[in-house]
Amino acid sequence: MNTKSFFALLLLVLTSCRVVIEGETQPASQPIHTSASAPEKTFEVFWQTFEDQYAFFETRKTDWHKTYEQYRPMVNSNTSPDSLFSILCAMVKPLQDDHVEIHFIEKNRYRNFAAAKPSRFLKEFPNEKSMKGFWHMVNQTLDHNGFHKPVDFGPKEDGVPLFQYSASATVGYVRFTRCYVTEKTENDRVLDPTQAGALFDVILQKLGTKEKIILDIRNNEGGLDEFSNAIASRFADTTRIGYYKQKRSGGYDDFTPLVPILVRPQRNAFTKPVVILTNDQSCSAADVFALMMKVLPHTTLIGENSTGIYSDMYVFMLPNGWYTSLSNERYFSPDMKCYEGIGTPVDIEVKNTRNDLVTMQDPVLTKALQF
Repeated sequence: MNTKSFFALLLLVLTSCRVVIEGETQPASQPIHTSASAPEKTFEVFWQTFEDQYAFFETRKTDWHKTYEQYRPMVNSNTSPDSLFSILCAMVKPLQDDHVEIHFIEKNRYRNFAAAKPSRFLKEFPNEKSMKGFWHMVNQTLDHNGFHKPVDFGPKEDGVPLFQYSASATVGYVRFTRCYVTEKTENDRVLDPTQAGALFDVILQKLGTKEKIILDIRNNEGGLDEFSNAIASRFADTTRIGYYKQKRSGGYDDFTPLVPILVRPQRNAFTKPVVILTNDQSCSAADVFALMMKVLPHTTLIGENSTGIYSDMYVFMLPNGWYTSLSNERYFSPDMKCYEGIGTPVDIEVKNTRNDLVTMQDPVLTKALQF
């Protein structure tokens, strides 16, 4: 379960401030330290489940036992829900792991917290207005380089189409800012990627014969790894190992055996040069997509490293009814490098800044066109 899958799991019905839980959660750990009060029990279950399941304490440079020593004395039978929430958030904030979330659910109130990694890109484009300006600037750059106006294609979520594509005489351009077809299909790991692949095949047909294709996954919020695999397979030249993954299964260094995830070529796969545009908001299943595409010999990554949160989300319920998620899996490139917290590395680094809205030229896309 990746970022968007968790949001589908937790559906907030705003009219009644009631949270409806859909899908399955994972078991929480039984605490070693017994406690008498409800706030203390919630704290203990929270700490123990991370202790038993979280995969990256060393990577994230966090001593979880010192965290216990620091925060456990702050919790007692009189600790209010709001204070407890603040304490739990403070415990995991240093992890800087966007897949670590806490969902506060109290009668008619709902709050959520994500231990997000600071984003250089979001400092440059911090609000909805600047983000709209960013994509307008990208479209202007396409126009200045002989591309037709981007065409929306596929289902929309919150008014945003699954795909947008454009083309010049020699280059195709495809943008997608999520890795699932719709919220109704994203929990179906067979149906969703099948639909995604079929839609993408139509785009490839519409683009026709091109010398190069640019895939823009900047600000892609993630979704399903299977979706990412379905798109990557449209560019695979032969069957390759896209990545390995394993789950935490005991102590900090105990994991299940590595499982290879294959990328298999589809008929009429595009094997000419491909350029992937990423930034530090290309997360979760988009991290995974960049990792798989990097394996292909005709692919170049340009922009900034992706976010670096690859694991599915281990979602569990606390004794007080709150929901929490954590990262319990490690992903490795075929040459056994783990990019957790670092992000899939680019081949050519180019950064977007707010000055791009003044020049109305996208330096990342421009570099891709020049490459």
